[in-house]
Amino acid sequence: MACPSFEDLVRDRGDHAAHCEECRALLEAYAEVDATLEAAFAGVAAPRGLIARAGAQAWLQAPLRRPTWVPEILDFVAWAAVLTLAVVLFPQFFPAIRAMLAQ
Repeated sequence: MACPSFEDLVRDRGDHAAHCEECRALLEAYAEVDATLEAAFAGVAAPRGLIARAGAQAWLQAPLRRPTWVPEILDFVAWAAVLTLAVVLFPQFFPAIRAMLAQ
């Protein structure tokens, strides 16, 4: 597409088409195709149970897998590292705490 603002036009329905001849022509073509398809398929309805069968087929094609423990273990390791750094570095920056811990 020659006009970079066309995505904004489609998303926002702004007045860009009033200023851009190419975008206006493309929107008119889309409207014509939409009207033609709507007129051609106005009486067509999906068969009963189509959504249920499609959902069942989708489950067969891509069933959900059980989550692994890897992210949980990585989170634990990361938090352990953060806490270890805090315990080691915190007294280094605050001598009063180091003195208190030494007692």
